[in-house]
Amino acid sequence: MANDPFTALAEMLPDEFSKKMLAGAIAALQAQNPLRAHHFATSIRELIGYILHKLGPDAQVEAAIWFKKVEDRPTRRQRATFAIQGGMSDALVESLGIDTADMQKELSDAIGELNKHTHVREDTLLEDAAEIDAFATGAGSAVLGFFTTIEDLRSVLADSAIHSLGSAIFEKFIETTVDDLDILSTHTQIEGLQVDNVEVRAIGLDTITYTVEGTVYVQLVWGSGSDFDRGDGATYFDSFPFTCGVIGSVQKLSEFSEADDLNVDTSSWYED
Repeated sequence: MANDPFTALAEMLPDEFSKKMLAGAIAALQAQNPLRAHHFATSIRELIGYILHKLGPDAQVEAAIWFKKVEDRPTRRQRATFAIQGGMSDALVESLGIDTADMQKELSDAIGELNKHTHVREDTLLEDAAEIDAFATGAGSAVLGFFTTIEDLRSVLADSAIHSLGSAIFEKFIETTVDDLDILSTHTQIEGLQVDNVEVRAIGLDTITYTVEGTVYVQLVWGSGSDFDRGDGATYFDSFPFTCGVIGSVQKLSEFSEADDLNVDTSSWYED
């Protein structure tokens, strides 16, 4: 299939079940069956429905500040919006340079085409290979665009956070006893840290969950004050990689409420 979007899509799907659904849709498309396009349409439509309900559950969508009730249950568009931005305001998302309008239209148009080809009649049978190829590629590209938009926003948020997370994590190091560091010397002092990489794990109603990778710089001190007076003390400066989780606000991106799961890799200290 020309311009196959399905390989990239398979890598972005949220769980094994959705990957099985996609595999089933592709298998239906590749089968020697005169109704293959229509079986594909049914499978992909079900996949989209599953994804939107999983990533945009009713209660969460309805609690978002941007939600306005238009039907008895959240619409597909609203579920897609929540999957992308959680409880973030539309204005904030736009200020970050993320435009979802084209993606939403492409997804809506694709669903319309899938619905049209789900029910087969003599005058709607899709048989031409080129038309089937274009139809399937369009549907796959629309779903891929949805996931790409999710990744685009999270990438922007991560880039924004990397410049302001340092002080919040530094305070966590100061306040927390890190056993892996403390056992290295009599007195281990945190001198500073550097945030090297930030990944957005989830965007919820009120919070953004980040995973942070970085480097912590320490001063290792052996001996007491009297030891140093006698010339028996010693100090050494070193650095170690660390990871932690950080919780931030969906409305004030420079505010971080807590850091947790702090882990420092000191294995290099013990290497020969």
